[in-house]
Order: sequence, then structure tokens, then C-alpha cells
Amino acid sequence: MGDLFAPPGDPGPPEVRARARRAVAARARDAEDCRLLLDVLGLLEGAAPAEGSAS
Repeated sequence: MGDLFAPPGDPGPPEVRARARRAVAARARDAEDCRLLLDVLGLLEGAAPAEGSAS
């Protein structure tokens, strides 16, 4: 997925990032799917980029 969509340079203010994380978490199939989506979107805080991500 990281090959198709590059993560944004600036994901926006904290309240926008928090809202985006909640939206992704609500729609993810499971915890791994959620982590992958957040990583690709550049919204995964406090963790190293996932293997194969564009980061």
C-alpha cells in the first residue's frame, strides 16, 4: 500500500490526527490492519515504520 500512496509530509494539527486515527481504528478489520493503515498515512505515533512502508 505504501507503494501506491506516499505518506503526507505534515499530517496536520493534533486534533485532526486524533480524529483521523479514530476513523481508521473504527473501520480497520483488526489491530494489524489498523497499524498498517495508520503507518501508511503517517499517523502511527511512537513506533518505527512498518516493513515495506514508504517511510
